[in-house]
Amino acid sequence: MSATPRLTTATKFIFGLGDWGTSAGATARNVFWFVFLTNVVGLSAGLAGGVWLVGRLWDAINDPLVGSLSDRLHSRWGRRRPFLLFGSIPFAFTFFLMFVVPPFESRAALVLYYSFVFLLYDTLYTIVNVPYLALVPELTEEYDERSSLTGWRTAMSFLAQLVTAGAFKLLAENVFAPWFGGGEEALRLGYLLAAGLWALSMALPFILLVAVIREPEQQPVSSPIRPISNFKEAFSNKPFRIAALIYLLCFTTGDIILVVFVRYLIDYVRVTPGFDNIVLVVLLTASLLSIPAVLTLMRRTNKRTAYLISISFMVVVLMVAAFLPPGMQDPFLVGAVLAGIGFAAMSIIPWAIVADVIEVDELQTGERREGMYTGYLVFLRKFGTGVLVFGVGQLLAATGYISSTTGSAYIEQPQSALNAMRFLVTIVPAIALTLSLILAWRFPLDRDSYEAVRRELEERRAQQGSAIIP
Repeated sequence: MSATPRLTTATKFIFGLGDWGTSAGATARNVFWFVFLTNVVGLSAGLAGGVWLVGRLWDAINDPLVGSLSDRLHSRWGRRRPFLLFGSIPFAFTFFLMFVVPPFESRAALVLYYSFVFLLYDTLYTIVNVPYLALVPELTEEYDERSSLTGWRTAMSFLAQLVTAGAFKLLAENVFAPWFGGGEEALRLGYLLAAGLWALSMALPFILLVAVIREPEQQPVSSPIRPISNFKEAFSNKPFRIAALIYLLCFTTGDIILVVFVRYLIDYVRVTPGFDNIVLVVLLTASLLSIPAVLTLMRRTNKRTAYLISISFMVVVLMVAAFLPPGMQDPFLVGAVLAGIGFAAMSIIPWAIVADVIEVDELQTGERREGMYTGYLVFLRKFGTGVLVFGVGQLLAATGYISSTTGSAYIEQPQSALNAMRFLVTIVPAIALTLSLILAWRFPLDRDSYEAVRRELEERRAQQGSAIIP
């Protein structure tokens, strides 16, 4: 089997930097937008959860369609980079619009505004994110190099999450809002200014990636887009089917935790003001520092074994956290460090596993459809998260969750809402990750079986190449 050229450190760094915009935007959306809607705009938890559900049916078309279009695009910039170049600035602008509070008195008008803006943002998120992620299996076919490339991307993702989780709300509420004198209007202007600052940083990494990285030459997919047939083909691929479920359980688990986590710390744990930011920073710092250990474990064993070890550890941490009573602030710093290790594995290994199914599909179909598979993955995550966050909103509303327009100040919630938050942050994630462990045990691709697929592919490519030569 021919050796695949190793990627340079500069290539990995620039590629990884491309995750800054989507990760910063997703963190602000997942961690703070629900808080913004319920505690700055003043929407009820039920209405705020409903806004998240908007666009999920569109995603069923949007995500796989963008991926399939990028598979078929023929341009001098390659198949993926034109999407990054022309989508980056509109993507950043729609993020900014999500934190605008329009002068509407009607709750229905506010829900319509945020639903429409979220739909635009979500569409543009797909336009830049799906082609970007499709570059992972395209830039290298080497088993461990894909893990390394995913590790660099995850490191930049954690850095974006760290900066956003630690600074976005802090700047909005404690730095920018006081500039405008305090009060509800000043709080809204504080979030607006923070969103503008973040939006500026979200487009530049994609533009840099387009300028620096060159895609390997790939023959664009020539078969027509057939949504129903393509869906059946993708999910008849057994490794993809299992990997997609593992990915779905991992990332929706993380999204659900982050949506409730800030209010859980403030209202259930009753941390002192600003301590919620410290916990988030510790969690993400531990995740960032754990990446080399996760990559080493993947190299010394394989991706499946590394997943089983790491996620089992995360389940134990979550179950211990479920029994911590309110008021125990300091133990959450220790818990944040331990959870950070598992969070790193949750973020790296599922993507590295999914990348390897592309060769199985090429062996079956003769086409490289990284974009289509990535599109289905992004759709599954967004649809799963949208449905679950909608459910979270309805559960909190049913248990008496109290909204406000006072930002992240402590609110004395009813015990039923506090119990719901504890359940959502600890028990639900532990169950979901346990199910993902069962699936990972059945995943059929390890290092040896993947290399066997690559050898068979290279033999076929060599035969096809010799057949073309006159």
